[in-house]
Amino acid sequence: MIKLLSIGIATMDIYRHHGMMYPGGNEYNIAYHAATLGGKAAFMGVFANDEVGRILYDTLNQKGIDLSYSHHRTGSSGYAIVDLVEGDRVFVDWNKRGVTDEFPIEITEDEILYARQFDIVCTSHHGRISLDKVKKLAEGGVHVCRDFCDFFTMEDVNMVAKYLDFAFFSASHLSGMDEIKKLLKEVVSLGCKLAIATMGGDGSIAYDGKDFYCQPCIKANVIDTMGAGDSFISAFLMNYLSRKADESLDIGDKIRNSLHEAAMYSAKVVETNGSLGIGYQVDVSNLKQIINIKERKEL
Repeated sequence: MIKLLSIGIATMDIYRHHGMMYPGGNEYNIAYHAATLGGKAAFMGVFANDEVGRILYDTLNQKGIDLSYSHHRTGSSGYAIVDLVEGDRVFVDWNKRGVTDEFPIEITEDEILYARQFDIVCTSHHGRISLDKVKKLAEGGVHVCRDFCDFFTMEDVNMVAKYLDFAFFSASHLSGMDEIKKLLKEVVSLGCKLAIATMGGDGSIAYDGKDFYCQPCIKANVIDTMGAGDSFISAFLMNYLSRKADESLDIGDKIRNSLHEAAMYSAKVVETNGSLGIGYQVDVSNLKQIINIKERKEL
């Protein structure tokens, strides 16, 4: 059984026109999907002492996900106000002072020892796990995956690539396949073992330092793209790591099979509402009933 730990953010996506809210967050979603796919999953994050914090915690706990190294703090849960435009999620507003921002995971020696028990540890640009903390994990003997999302710079990549086993990028905004291949080559040349880019409707591509592997997009009845990338990452890692020890498959077969399985799984996810398909009714006009909302301070 593959053991996966996600370290990062738990948040609530609030769909204001639907009157619904859905648990989410990059690493939160990856842990949930890993458990769905049969893995032993854990999540290390920060939960607030409000009703949303309780829901976020309970959703993972009821899934059997290990939360023993998560933290509980007094403050506000993270949340995002979301609109859906033809199935694509559009973030209208978000909480910039949630408990994950105010009390981020520090990556202590004890937490490194815990993380070393897992086959892979997932972090992301959004998860408040800074590049120096990624380095700290890797130097502590932890196998690390980083989701750079689409908010990355080459400075970010240069700083951390050599510490990564897997690097994922959302690359739809790049100018074309040549630029995407150039990015993946650069990442692997810096020391990352495997680099993968998702390209929305154009599918995905991986590079292992020798060959490129392409996966077409799987057709789906798209309802909501929230969490599509997270589900892809989780499914890819679970499939690839499960096949890693299979000597009957060469590295190319393992990558191609994992890309396909990830595409199939994420296609199912976008056919449901929210990142996980789990939703709760909410009175958007009175969020203070369920979230310890503080006065906004713009960044």
